[in-house]
Amino acid sequence: MAMTDRIVPLCDLLLGAAYADKELKDQERDEVRALLEELAGELPTEVELRLSGFDPATFDLETAAAPFRGDTEDERKKLLVLVSAVNESDEEIDFSEDDYLRDLAKALGLPKKALEGLTMEIEQEEDVDLTDLFAEVRKGPPPPPKKK
Repeated sequence: MAMTDRIVPLCDLLLGAAYADKELKDQERDEVRALLEELAGELPTEVELRLSGFDPATFDLETAAAPFRGDTEDERKKLLVLVSAVNESDEEIDFSEDDYLRDLAKALGLPKKALEGLTMEIEQEEDVDLTDLFAEVRKGPPPPPKKK
């Protein structure tokens, strides 16, 4: 299938990423448009309408990802890179955007290793007792010394 045949679902995937944190920022909208123009040149009317009328409430990730599932693993990974560019465009770290990227990888049938370098990883030391850590954080610092 040619890329122009899939420009609308690609647009949807990118807009889904832009709305992953429940708000579309100017930088994200501009990044989606720039990516699509870079890939397709002048945008077809259908894409322009999608950009202005996208409804995140009715967006379905599985449906938008379906046209790309038959692509090679490398081609599907490229979609993750494009989505990651949209996520990074507002220069904010947001767990919901990270979750969207993970959900897209799953919808595309990609292995977890495909996300390496694109998602946040929170590491925890294995020998840390979370109960003790919570107790320390909960009690807070000692009170300041009293004036004499």
